Amino acid sequence: MFKLKDYNTKDTIAAIATFPAKSALGVIRISGKKSLPIAAKIFYSPKKTNLQKVKAFTLHYGFIVDSGPKRGIFISNRLNGRNGYIIDEVLLSIMRAPNSYTKEDVIEISCHGGVLVLDKILKLILKQGARLALPGEFTYRAVIYGRIDLIQAQSIFDIVEARSENGLDLAIRQLGGEASRGLREIKDKLKEIFGGIQAFIDFPEEEVVLPAGLKDGLEKIDQKLEYLISGSFEARAINEGVKCVICGRANAGKSTLFNYLLKEERVIVSPVPGTTRDVIEETITIKGVPLRIYDTAGILEPKDLVTRKAVAKSASIFAQADLVVLMVDGSRPLSGDDYFFLDKIRDKNVIIVISKIDKKQKINEDTLHKTAGYLHRQIRPGRIYGEDRTSNAIRRQAIGNSLLYCPIVKVSVLKNTGLNDLEKAVLDFVYKKGVARENLVFLSAYQQELLKKAQFSLRQAIDFINKNHTIDFVNLSIKESLDNLGKLTGEVYCEELLESIFSNFCIGK
Repeated sequence: MFKLKDYNTKDTIAAIATFPAKSALGVIRISGKKSLPIAAKIFYSPKKTNLQKVKAFTLHYGFIVDSGPKRGIFISNRLNGRNGYIIDEVLLSIMRAPNSYTKEDVIEISCHGGVLVLDKILKLILKQGARLALPGEFTYRAVIYGRIDLIQAQSIFDIVEARSENGLDLAIRQLGGEASRGLREIKDKLKEIFGGIQAFIDFPEEEVVLPAGLKDGLEKIDQKLEYLISGSFEARAINEGVKCVICGRANAGKSTLFNYLLKEERVIVSPVPGTTRDVIEETITIKGVPLRIYDTAGILEPKDLVTRKAVAKSASIFAQADLVVLMVDGSRPLSGDDYFFLDKIRDKNVIIVISKIDKKQKINEDTLHKTAGYLHRQIRPGRIYGEDRTSNAIRRQAIGNSLLYCPIVKVSVLKNTGLNDLEKAVLDFVYKKGVARENLVFLSAYQQELLKKAQFSLRQAIDFINKNHTIDFVNLSIKESLDNLGKLTGEVYCEELLESIFSNFCIGK
């Protein structure tokens, strides 16, 4: 990963801005003080246009010429005294500072989309004094020079990576500043409270009083931060998709459900238990929300190397899941294998699916709820994942809560029954907190962590008030919360955050 010290803003940078492959067009971008002089040296205009004097936001037809290897058509460029051979016919766009993507002078050269052509033009530009741009360096300059903040920079990455219409719409709104304005309002209110408390601390003799409704004001801000944290998950789910693992004992109907959701026979279905011997991944869309579904091996006691690897891979995917769909065969009583999976889901977001309801039923919701209190007696010792299965009393309560509060859906794929209810349960999970549109915000993992730290410090301040601690401690916690919010938008310098965001960008963006 590149370090911020490599992003020298004094350099003029250049990069291919389009994918370097055979295509109709390719674009090379240059940004910095030397952009116009470099372009003028290599650009031949049939109209003898002086690029140094043209207006911003203008487009110019001409040729890129190289005075090096004597190949192709020779052109005499009397305007700048440089002669050369044509590399390509181009259109050249000029954007002058500060009205450009980076707020610097920016040149964009549109040429034919051949790999060799793009490479030759880029090398010629670098030869004239530009440096090859690093990943995300153009957007980095847009942030450093104040055209956008880090929240908007993240949205640019999400526009490029958008996988759904809803995700693209959300990223566009974030680029327009909708999320930034919401965060700014929170920070302004918190600064106001911080300033009032600091005045009370600094001037005790001036009869300065504490801000009215201090605790109530902090609690309202805490609620807004909670909405943003929930909204960041929902936004990520809308764009990237929810990782959904389908698990359960062998022959519970996992692969049948998987095939139904895909509308094709992606996985072999057989009455023989253990047909699925690997993790199968596919992506579907439920009302605009991408769902990345994984069909996992249902074998708990692997007997050979292949099944051992399959089970280990299933465990890894399970640990990363946003949502778990646990399949329970309604036509068979709960078994030790079912209890094993019920134990595994105790800390996960879960939808329990009672399958095969077209057959005579041995399980229903009441059965699961009544069984919850006794599951600790049934849990078999850990046979995979290397876990120590002790503390049964704690596990009983955890498993009981999982069963009591998670949605339970009854389905029959054969009879096409209950499948709409399952889709609704998935959507309810994504939109479970009813987050308002203005609180939906794309955040990187690091940004999410900063937001949680800001909330933690704020709640610490509220706790200090409840415990009648000195007001200095309260304001110190508020200051920590403000610092983390400032890092989130880029107002407070945070090298780790900047590196984590821009290292994900492509070169040329």
